[in-house]
Amino acid sequence: MAIRGLRWLLAAVVGAGLLTAAALTVAAQGSPSGPAAAGKPAKAAPAAPPSPSTEEKDLLHRAEQLLIRDCMAGQGFRYWPAPRLPSAEYREFPYVVDDERWAAKHGYGREIERGHERRWRSSEGKRYLDGLPKARRTAYTAALFGSSADTTPLRAEVAMGGTFTHSDQGCAADAWRRLYGDVHTWYRSYQMVNSLPGIRVGRVAEEPEFQAGLAAWRSCMKKSGHPAENPPELRRVRLLDTGAGAAAADVAAATAEARCARTSGLAATAERLDEHHRKVLYGEHRSAFDTARRMQRDALPTARDVVGRG
Repeated sequence: MAIRGLRWLLAAVVGAGLLTAAALTVAAQGSPSGPAAAGKPAKAAPAAPPSPSTEEKDLLHRAEQLLIRDCMAGQGFRYWPAPRLPSAEYREFPYVVDDERWAAKHGYGREIERGHERRWRSSEGKRYLDGLPKARRTAYTAALFGSSADTTPLRAEVAMGGTFTHSDQGCAADAWRRLYGDVHTWYRSYQMVNSLPGIRVGRVAEEPEFQAGLAAWRSCMKKSGHPAENPPELRRVRLLDTGAGAAAADVAAATAEARCARTSGLAATAERLDEHHRKVLYGEHRSAFDTARRMQRDALPTARDVVGRG
């Protein structure tokens, strides 16, 4: 089982020459998308349907995990439902750490990630998987994700380009089918929607206003004694430090980052531009958004029933 680390999407899009920047921003090239596209009047973007609440996301995830557990039991395997997030303290900062209180407690979240890793290493689920003979482990994977020989896989073209595929067999697909009905439509729409945050972050990072805010943040960070070109570079440098005082240094740097994010205006600018591009991307991919949201909403009664049974 892969350990889900803290995701800092800005690392992929800020700073010249980063490898994945082109992949994240290619969909934006060739058409001005910012609020101040030269020579073009601003166009009102349609309002996207509300995303599921945190409670609804937790409910849908829990139901999916319980359905997988029961399906795997039917295949002769044990499965331990995984939480949707590594811990209650888990946070994502796609542009810049902007919460001083969180930063003062967690720095760059390395202990959150380490705690998740420790829990997994000592978990009953890991001991179970480690104890499976090679042939049984292969069978376990096929039962969970479907066979690689599946001739009718789920397919989803995503906005970054390329196609995601997944078997329509196995317990994961079975759980989606039980919750959402048409598993092909669900997979196609959800993967499209799920691919858009990276593009949104890339578009925001290209905006002149964001770049101006980043320059102001950079100046503030230099004055604070924590010079850095951009937030992901600062985090990368900090996490390379594994010395005895690393955690305290993380807190000092992350707190300065959050303070400068506020005083430089970078946090407010990023939030405003993020909302703008969220609406623009909804307009560009409205069908996928509406389908995914409708299927999630329609799945809630089934999810409540599944979770209620435990």
